[in-house]
Amino acid sequence: MDVPYKLATAGALALSGIIANKVVDQGWKLVTGHPSPQGEDEDQAKFAELIAFAVISGVLVTVTRRYALKGTKKFFAPRIEAAPDAS
Repeated sequence: MDVPYKLATAGALALSGIIANKVVDQGWKLVTGHPSPQGEDEDQAKFAELIAFAVISGVLVTVTRRYALKGTKKFFAPRIEAAPDAS
C-alpha cells in the first residue's frame, strides 16, 4: 500500500469518528433532553443511560468507520489495481 492511501484512510477514519460523535451527541440530546453522559457527567448519569449511550455510540462509530474504509478503498481501487506487484 502506498502512503497517500494510508493517509487518506487515517483521515477518513478520524473524520468518521468525529462525525459519529457529533451525531450521537445531538441525537442523545434530542431524544433525552439532556447532554450525553461523557466526561464529568458520567458520575451523575444512571447506569442504564451509560450502557445505552455506549452501545449506541459504539454501533454508530463502527458503521461510519466501515463506510469510511469502504469509500476510501473504492476511491483508491483503480490506483491499487494498476500498481505493479512488489513481489
